[in-house]
Amino acid sequence: MKTTRPDTDAKAARQAIDTSAVGFAVFDRVLLSVHPGDCQVREYFANRLLGQTASAESRAGARMPVSPPDLMLRMVNHMVDSYLELRRLLGKQIEDLQRQLFAPRSQPGHWHLLLDWRNALHLLEDTCEDQRAAITEWIDALEEWPAEKEAAAQREREQLRVRSRDVLEHIERVLAHVRRLESSSETAVQIHFSEQSNRTNAIMRTLTTLTAIFLPLNLVTGFFGMNFEGLPLIHSPTGFWLIAAVMVALGIGMSLYFWRKRYLGRP
Repeated sequence: MKTTRPDTDAKAARQAIDTSAVGFAVFDRVLLSVHPGDCQVREYFANRLLGQTASAESRAGARMPVSPPDLMLRMVNHMVDSYLELRRLLGKQIEDLQRQLFAPRSQPGHWHLLLDWRNALHLLEDTCEDQRAAITEWIDALEEWPAEKEAAAQREREQLRVRSRDVLEHIERVLAHVRRLESSSETAVQIHFSEQSNRTNAIMRTLTTLTAIFLPLNLVTGFFGMNFEGLPLIHSPTGFWLIAAVMVALGIGMSLYFWRKRYLGRP
C-alpha cells in the first residue's frame, strides 16, 4: 500500500507527490502494520482507537473494528480518501493554469507548470494502480479462505467482502478522476501550442498583408525614380502631387480590400 500527504501550499504541491509504502500483516487477532515515521494514517487510527476504547458511548455505538482485516480495510479506505483530497487540489491548480495559459498576455513558462502537474497525475495514477492490485489480491485471497461454520463468522466474512469491494470501488473512482484530469491537462497543452501557432500565423498574415499593400507603392516610386528624360509628369509642377494622390489612393484602397477580407485587424 501507499499513502500520500497532500499539501495545501501551491508551491509545495507543484512538486512531485510524496508517497510512502505501508505494509500490513494480518493475523487472526493481530494486525501488524509498517509505516514511515511521519505517517498520518497511523496517528489518526491510533488516536481514534484510544478515544473509542476510553469512551463508553463509543463502545455502545459499535464503531470499533470487529477484526484485524476490518481495521486494515478501514486504514486503506482512509488512504484512498486522502487521494480524493489530493485530486481536488490538483484539479483546482490545473484549472488555474489553464486560465493563465489562454489569457491574452500569458507568460510562456506557464505551460511547463502544466506539464509538471501532468507528471504528478501520472504518479498518482501509478500509486492507485498499485493500491488496486493489492486490494484485488486481497479479495482473491479472501475468497480462498476456508468456509466458516458458525453464522456469526459467516456474517463477518461477508462484511469483509463488502467492505473490500467498497474500497476497490473508491480506488476505481479516484483512478477515473485522475485519468480525466490527465486527459484535460494533455488537451490543454495541445490547445496551448495550437493557440501559439495561430498567433504566429496571424502575425505572419498581417506582415504579408502589409507587404502586399506597399508592393505597388514601391513599384510606382521605382518607376518614376528612373533617370530618363522622357518619363511622363517628370517636368510637370503638379506631377508630384498627382503621383502622391495615386499612391495614397492605392494604399487606402488595398487596405480597405484586405480589411474586408479580414486579413487585417483582430479576428
